[in-house]
Amino acid sequence: MPDIKNVMVTGAGGKLGGPLCEELLRSDYRVIAVDVCLPIGVDGVEEVQADIADAKAMEELVSRSDAVVHLASCKEDREVVIDVSARGTFNVLDAAMRTKKPKRVVLASGDAVNGIYFDPQPAPIREDMPMAPYPGYYAFSKVIEETMFRQFYHQAAVPTVCIRMSWIQSEDDILNHLTVAGEGFGIPVWTELMDERQRTKFADGCNAAVALRHPNGRPMRRHVVAVEDCVQAYLLAIQTEGIEGETFGVAMAEPFDYAEAAEYVAEKLGIEVLELVDPVGEDFCVDIAKARYVLGYRPQYDIRGLIDHAVEFRRSGKQHRARSGAKG
Repeated sequence: MPDIKNVMVTGAGGKLGGPLCEELLRSDYRVIAVDVCLPIGVDGVEEVQADIADAKAMEELVSRSDAVVHLASCKEDREVVIDVSARGTFNVLDAAMRTKKPKRVVLASGDAVNGIYFDPQPAPIREDMPMAPYPGYYAFSKVIEETMFRQFYHQAAVPTVCIRMSWIQSEDDILNHLTVAGEGFGIPVWTELMDERQRTKFADGCNAAVALRHPNGRPMRRHVVAVEDCVQAYLLAIQTEGIEGETFGVAMAEPFDYAEAAEYVAEKLGIEVLELVDPVGEDFCVDIAKARYVLGYRPQYDIRGLIDHAVEFRRSGKQHRARSGAKG
């Protein structure tokens, strides 16, 4: 949209915020990067330390913004879930309604609202399915935020768009998830699925790639998304006309198979494959047809590309980007 020049990003210090701010700058937008923690770590943005629960601060910042990307999140923090997801989201949307300045207000939502992993998903998850989140404050927060975004669009014509993302993978996140050594990342927690012999073996830093299976022996499948592909989706959500009030599922082109991914990781890292059984996890797939058709979204990373990228990151010796908020 040619009339969008100034973009405000809340939660700009998080995993997605930094890469998104950088790409917005490369696309010639002026960026107001807002977070409760500074510095953001992106040269060229206007850094603003502010709490989104502060209505006055949000109104001043929104009044200067042609578009707002709302990334700020509570994760599993019970103490701030209402301040961030309820009060903060309300402040952003209410300011957009009253100032009438933003041409687009984009929410970072997630497939948590669909109960992924915890609930059976017999068909690919579509945007028009009822929200049925898995347990926890994070999933609950996303239902609150999406509901507010939809109602401000329907009741007040605030030009909202929701991007419902799969689990974002950045840097070497996917290796932290798919292997047992080092920093654990995500669920399930591998040590909780190991027997005593396996826990003893891998307690000293010995590494393995996890081939996760259901009790019937079938490999588990799940959907994730590269941070670079998320950034692509947000740029498209800002630039595409006529999508107000819509929600878009964003993920890799296909879900990945844990057994196949483990074999590939083991080959790349020269480690063994560890077979583990998850008695409760459910497969899931996100239907990205709407994002493809309406936005022109084209994910660049499949699971092998994601693993290759993570291996290259580790071998390069690059430092991890500092991230505000919770890990995940």
